[in-house]
Amino acid sequence: MRNFLNTQRIHRLAGWLCGACALLAADAAELASPSPAAVSAAISAPYIRFNRTIAGGAYTNGAYFGGASITLAVASHAGNTAADTRLLGQIRYTLTAGNEPAANGGYPAQHEKQVTAMFVIVKQTPRIWEQLTAAEKAKIDRIMKATFVASAFTTSDNNPFIKAGTQQYTLDGDSNLDRAWNPNYREGMAGGILVGVAYFGGPAAAEAILTGYSHSAFVAELNANGLPNAYQTFNWKAANPTSGAPSASQIETAVRTYRYFGMPLSDYLGIYEELVVDTYRRNVNAGINNGTGINGAGKIATGAATLPNPGAVGMLKEFDASDSGGARSSFIYAFDGYRPHLANVLSLVVAGLWPQGSELANGAAALMNIGNTDLWYKAEKGYISYAKGASQGLQDYGDFGSSHGFVYNRSLWDDVLKPYLAAPGGGGPGPDPGFAAGARIQSGASAKVHSSASATAVLTGVLPSGTLGTLLEGPSNAGGVNWWRAVFDNGVPGWIDAANLSAAPASETLTTTAGLWQNLALPPQTGTFTISFNMVPGASGIDCVTGLSTTAAAAFTDLAVALRFSTGNVVDARNGGSYQAANVLAYQPGVVYRAKLTVNLATHTYSATVTPAGGQPVTIASNYAFRNGQTSVTTLANLAASSVTGSHKTSGVRLGAESVKPAAPAGLRKSAN
Repeated sequence: MRNFLNTQRIHRLAGWLCGACALLAADAAELASPSPAAVSAAISAPYIRFNRTIAGGAYTNGAYFGGASITLAVASHAGNTAADTRLLGQIRYTLTAGNEPAANGGYPAQHEKQVTAMFVIVKQTPRIWEQLTAAEKAKIDRIMKATFVASAFTTSDNNPFIKAGTQQYTLDGDSNLDRAWNPNYREGMAGGILVGVAYFGGPAAAEAILTGYSHSAFVAELNANGLPNAYQTFNWKAANPTSGAPSASQIETAVRTYRYFGMPLSDYLGIYEELVVDTYRRNVNAGINNGTGINGAGKIATGAATLPNPGAVGMLKEFDASDSGGARSSFIYAFDGYRPHLANVLSLVVAGLWPQGSELANGAAALMNIGNTDLWYKAEKGYISYAKGASQGLQDYGDFGSSHGFVYNRSLWDDVLKPYLAAPGGGGPGPDPGFAAGARIQSGASAKVHSSASATAVLTGVLPSGTLGTLLEGPSNAGGVNWWRAVFDNGVPGWIDAANLSAAPASETLTTTAGLWQNLALPPQTGTFTISFNMVPGASGIDCVTGLSTTAAAAFTDLAVALRFSTGNVVDARNGGSYQAANVLAYQPGVVYRAKLTVNLATHTYSATVTPAGGQPVTIASNYAFRNGQTSVTTLANLAASSVTGSHKTSGVRLGAESVKPAAPAGLRKSAN
């Protein structure tokens, strides 16, 4: 590690570059898919779009939830067809006039990675790429050229503002940038060079684009091909001659002779090394001022004593940085370095330009492993961020994970890049075999549940053997023991030693096939009660039902209440003699939907909400009547599932109000069922 961090960049000493890297292409693209939960959450995330009229300075609606489009692309590249439909939808949404990147080469560049890296990966995924028309591919080429040229201008040694040592400007005259600022700028701006090299087929092809660049010709292309955001940016100086934006000749001069701190495109790995060493350059700590923070901020909320790898080099820079307000220690800014850096690496890997097994690759993997382990540990324990002279508040899974796409942004490292890179060391314990947050488990005999991850913590319960439950988070290592936080179906919450857990029996998951019935016996329910469960459709346009009955069901007429994935591709519910829906919820194959039923046996009515993974609850039934013929039942003691066409899975059954489950369940990695 010491050699890797030396200012004498080691890859130049090794003397390998383009030719050797090209030989890696066949192996470079062998990536695993993100986890099923990550793919489901990415499918449920909104489409990302770009437009300079969107407030905030990033020109995008996806400054927070970004990462979904890259997750979909990686999943499809790995052969996970569940992501294909949504991925193609995002591609075509991006190609819709007015949704494409503004491509100014500055602060927004970090967020433009969400589609530019997606395009790199898609281009290397024939199953998706060949579904695009020639016109669509040409439009993607122009978007990629626009973002590449813009980044080349703002980062070039020959940029006129950089050479003069004056205020720097983007192509649209924005002054909020500097190519040497912190990672949330550098990873987007200089990283745009790496993504361009990856998309256009290597440094030689990318350099040809820059050396032959004609500004007037390209502006005309953008205007003629329905790319108004990029056209407005590239035409900015002509439309606003008194602005600080560069002229056409200044842009051409800067990009045609491109160097980044002396490094040409042929030394793209040197550019990458410059980024990774800057982004992952700090020593791991629990916060500024030796973990005490400033006025209670700028430090980890809990778990400082068990912080993995204290003192090791690799912590993300923004946990120990500075800004105009003084010291800065921010999970938010660290996360904004993590996301574009992963996009840069994924682009190089998929394009066959990553030097797997080299000293550079191994050193970078070690840094990322230290830093990313630290990042996600701090997310699990909570981090009270400090920036611009004030607290940014607490960021953790509960209040931050869902809005910022933790489930897919974490999976891109844990399940995709980390295994590919064979990342060494890194500290904290990995997941127990067979366990993942969200999984159904059962306890061993007399298993003890504690209020925290410690054998000496207060007991919250002692469980009979075989008590079923759901994992919420973990593992957390304390005293050499892996602990998981769980909530058990008898209502007992808390932390339990992993040695006292095993996977729930296969019967916990009801998997339907056409015409067959699956049944799960429940404690008899009377009066008013609540039950919740997961439903996962196997395809679109299926006819699959999950419902409640008095005894094991053998026909649909046995069900008193029922939810259905209908052939119309929406979720509906039985209301007396027919299926209806209070609100429209279109379903997508492979997505986990959490159903919650509130049943009143006295009135023979029920209400139901269904929540897509990472989304908001949708009311499907409001005081719907029990099925005709079931209006005299006095108890319900069975969950049943069947299908007419297609297949679906039902699992994670829980009786009760779920008051102890996390506020943001999509913030943790979860199993598909």
